[in-house]
Amino acid sequence: MRPSRIALGLTIAAAITAPFVAGTSRPTANAQTWIALTPEQRAEIAAKLERSGNCRFFETQVEARDVLGLKVDPGDIDDALACHREQDALRDGGKMQANFSLPRYLAVNGAVALASALGMLGLAMVLPALRRRARWRLGS
Repeated sequence: MRPSRIALGLTIAAAITAPFVAGTSRPTANAQTWIALTPEQRAEIAAKLERSGNCRFFETQVEARDVLGLKVDPGDIDDALACHREQDALRDGGKMQANFSLPRYLAVNGAVALASALGMLGLAMVLPALRRRARWRLGS
């Protein structure tokens, strides 16, 4: 088989496998969108914050269990974090929501495949030349 066919085969194989090796082949949330709060959501969050004393109720539960040496319930921690997220959303007027962007997914995977293909092509061209040079030096 000719060296150019081997190089082409390695280049294609590298381009196909690179997104899987890099971990970019799985379609996950890769973009964020700003979602503004509606007046109803603002009122609901404000009522929740009023009932919890601006999240102090949840923090006190976690602190009390910690002081008493009891195991802290992960649900209490989750409630406190959710309360603080809602507090931030009310202050900012909305929240960021993760979503999937097909153009970004294709661009990232295309860039990874192209970079690995060019890298493999470069190696396939350089390594035989280095081997010939080493043989020439040893022969002299």
